[in-house]
Amino acid sequence: MLLIAATGPVGSGKTTLLAGFAAWAVERGRRVDGFVAFAEGRDVPDKGAQDYVLFWPSTGARTPYAHRQAISPADRYLYAFDPEAEARVREWADSLNPGTIADIVLLDELGKREAQGLGHAPVLPTVIAADPACLVLAIRSGTQEAIEEQLGRPFDVVIDASSPDAMAQLQDAYAALDDWQRVGLYGAGSGGIEMSVGSALHGVKFPLTGLVMSTTQSVVLAAVVGGLARRERVVWVPFIAAGLKALSPTGSRLGPMLAISVQGILFSVVTRFLGIGRAGLFLAGFLVGGWAGAQGILIQYVLVGDNLFKAYTAVARWLAETWSVTLPSMGALVLTLTVGFGLVAGTATAVFGGRRTKVSAIRRALESRGAIVQVPERTLSRRQAWLLGAKDLLRPSFWLPVLIVLLVLKLTGTADLDLFWIVFRAAAVAFVLFSLIRLIDPIGLVRWLRRKGHWGPALAFERVLRRRRP
Repeated sequence: MLLIAATGPVGSGKTTLLAGFAAWAVERGRRVDGFVAFAEGRDVPDKGAQDYVLFWPSTGARTPYAHRQAISPADRYLYAFDPEAEARVREWADSLNPGTIADIVLLDELGKREAQGLGHAPVLPTVIAADPACLVLAIRSGTQEAIEEQLGRPFDVVIDASSPDAMAQLQDAYAALDDWQRVGLYGAGSGGIEMSVGSALHGVKFPLTGLVMSTTQSVVLAAVVGGLARRERVVWVPFIAAGLKALSPTGSRLGPMLAISVQGILFSVVTRFLGIGRAGLFLAGFLVGGWAGAQGILIQYVLVGDNLFKAYTAVARWLAETWSVTLPSMGALVLTLTVGFGLVAGTATAVFGGRRTKVSAIRRALESRGAIVQVPERTLSRRQAWLLGAKDLLRPSFWLPVLIVLLVLKLTGTADLDLFWIVFRAAAVAFVLFSLIRLIDPIGLVRWLRRKGHWGPALAFERVLRRRRP
């Protein structure tokens, strides 16, 4: 949910802003619900009006709400609030259905009464539970912190209603929401593909799993980037997919997470600067596939260092001397895999990414597939993460390539102590990485993003976790 506050003192234009925004949204085919409190009989600017009427944009109905009775000794207006209007607000809130709620919900206004838990405050939990895509609240100056406590979360966007560009800020925030909802959809779908198809291919040791998954991801990214107002936001699709992969209860995490994240960065950078024409999509896909071709060797290099090259050179020399079989150099092998994978992924991305019929088919497929994960109720302690990281070291798939390197080096006369340090290095590096992955806290990540002002990625990730949570 995108939570927006339009703030200001009495008479600052909060209601006018919300009403104008509602009209703008309706013109664009958006469904708007909730109410705005129109002032009637305002004698003095920036002072309370004689009466307030709740206007319901969804029906056009008007409900008398408050009537000014007197002025207090502190020179403040005193109002009588119509109990029937407050009952109507409660009835409306109780009727909200998370599955059919309007795109935008407006509440006007929340002030000192709401800060004390009165007025419209009792319906706030019900409205929040209904989970509208966008909730816009008019907030009286000085009450924002108390209202956030009532809501149970901070506002994503705060707009000064008296600002000359307040309407533009509100419209821009809502326009960005479309991007982040799209990112969330494709992030969930991409994560679902990785955790189903990807895990299955890894499980049967399919030799071209990296090529299949990188090509698929590149085509998915091409499908989403064309519909974004700001293309650089596409990078969050693979970040969300990688985050979901971290929560997977089974299968490898390190390799897929690294591949998804790096490939997403490469795709985002290329399409941001070269656009989403055929050339831009081809180069973006080429880099995505190229990374998949090189990643396996690069990871092994991180784990065992130069010993990887020594082992490969020894095998190449033995094959040449015994069987007259010539292997390419390690550099040539990496280059061949990079170019080969890159050409396949780049071509597929340029062909399918530029065809709207194919993009629509991809979208429909992703809408029906999402990552089904168990979101942890609480963050793991460091000790628990270390224990699980150590447990991850027992996976045979991790040790197999390391053991091959050790066997080759042993046959070439490498000292046992040197072999021990190779094992120690691989285990230590992997233990640190596995433990860090186990420490990932998706809910904490959402909160951190919001604290840093990145409400869009937080919203996209949050909606995926909420929708898929058992």
